[in-house]
Amino acid sequence: MHIIYGGGKSMQIAMVHGYFLNGTGSNLLVQNLCREFCKMGHDVRLFCQESDGYQFDFIEKVYDFDVKNTIPTLVHQKETPYRGKCFLFRPNLNSFLPVFVYDRYTGYRVKPFINCTQKELENYLNANKNAFNNGLEIDELDIIISNHTIMQPVYIARSSYNRQRSIHVMIMHGSCLNFAVRKSKLLQTYAEEGIFDVDKIIFISNYSKEEFISFFDWEKNRILKKAVIIPGGVDLNQFQPLNNCEEKKIKITNTLKKLTQERSSSVANSFEVINRTKDSTIKKLSDIDFEKDEVVIYFGKYLWTKGIHLLIAAAPIIMQKSRNVRFLFVGFGSSLSYFEAMINALHNRNRVEFIHLIKHPVQLGYEVDQTTVSYFDSLIKRLEEPSFADDYFSTAENKIKKAIVIVGYLGHEHLNTLIACSELMVAPSIFPEAFGLVGIEALASGIIPVQTDQSGFSEVVNVCQTEFADELGHLNLKELQLDDHLVENLGLNISALLGYYRTLSPAKKQVIRKKAHQICVDHYSWEIIAKQYLKMLND
Repeated sequence: MHIIYGGGKSMQIAMVHGYFLNGTGSNLLVQNLCREFCKMGHDVRLFCQESDGYQFDFIEKVYDFDVKNTIPTLVHQKETPYRGKCFLFRPNLNSFLPVFVYDRYTGYRVKPFINCTQKELENYLNANKNAFNNGLEIDELDIIISNHTIMQPVYIARSSYNRQRSIHVMIMHGSCLNFAVRKSKLLQTYAEEGIFDVDKIIFISNYSKEEFISFFDWEKNRILKKAVIIPGGVDLNQFQPLNNCEEKKIKITNTLKKLTQERSSSVANSFEVINRTKDSTIKKLSDIDFEKDEVVIYFGKYLWTKGIHLLIAAAPIIMQKSRNVRFLFVGFGSSLSYFEAMINALHNRNRVEFIHLIKHPVQLGYEVDQTTVSYFDSLIKRLEEPSFADDYFSTAENKIKKAIVIVGYLGHEHLNTLIACSELMVAPSIFPEAFGLVGIEALASGIIPVQTDQSGFSEVVNVCQTEFADELGHLNLKELQLDDHLVENLGLNISALLGYYRTLSPAKKQVIRKKAHQICVDHYSWEIIAKQYLKMLND
């Protein structure tokens, strides 16, 4: 079968995703691929749990299912601006939602996969399988795209849909392997069922492919025959650099106005409502002077795996050289209380408590892997030096709570402005990452990302080192390896970059912004990425 994508035959695509369309990397990948397919004139049947489907510009119809997932009922319909049409189907899961990493979701009983019984998993599989079987009113699909190694490929494998003229493609996301399959023989068995059934396996980086093969080494030959590497993408209409430094005030003012309007009119989606911090996001953002403050932004989940506690520990080192630095954290997650405890200890100059927090988080009841303590070793030794310790704690005392601004989840329609108006983006993840998506979102916004040099992050790190060698080479930045010097090196690199930016004229800053954005234009636009998915049919 020969398909001319983007202009010839309109393709029929099923996108199978068990979760939502905002918040995490896999959610955003699904959202953007579906939108791009519709822009190209292809029709998409999207199976997921998104409750606010009517808010997405590419979704024309939304269907809910009865308790047995046999009858889909149309609950929303609207015109969309694209030639291709997307119908969203929400399987009825009886409120049960297994996840890779625990978090709260309104209306669901959430349970990590590794804690689920086989009966619970089979019920979940059957519900989704029935919805897929009964939601498709078309006779022929060209491609079925399943997300995650479990459980989407499994219930497609078990479905009654006749796949004689379609191919089944699985996208491997890192959280599934590392937080679930790797930790359970039962889940590993389900994963093998999916691997056997699919025709292609998409990896978003070479690292994710090698990691997957390393774990499923007995399936190495089968996986290699099916493996295709296609990176994640970025919405270049949504993530754009500033045209000039003077735009900061205007853009921030407009963002705050939009947030105020949404809060007063209850427009904010359910995902944003549940993950909003107790304090006013708007007030916290209003207290930042984006024109004068040196804003360092982190956005993503508030999990220890993301290394946020390392950035907090590095903050006093950075504050010594950058008195007006502000660390802006945007996200949600279960490790927030641990991070806040660290900040409070630093703010109150409670040296004993702070060191106890970074050395013995598990003893204090926080869900933090004890092995991460090693990343603090060098800092802990330095804190035994009276002069270093005095400078470190006196810098943080009564100041760090103002320096670190923690807000809840914000959608990309607001987040994009905050990134573009920041000086740097930091992603100090200490757990394997399939791909550095946050890094390319920063680049698209004209901002250089500071990321740990590990797993899938390394691919974006290498791009930045190559592309910005002329501008940044003289700074002799430290490699952010996962070792006992990580906290200090993180602090030194951020300090060096902020110091360098202070010396730049607005025109030279603009050169860096445009160069960063062009990297994404050339390699990471969703149009380019979507075409690579459909090219598999031609191949």
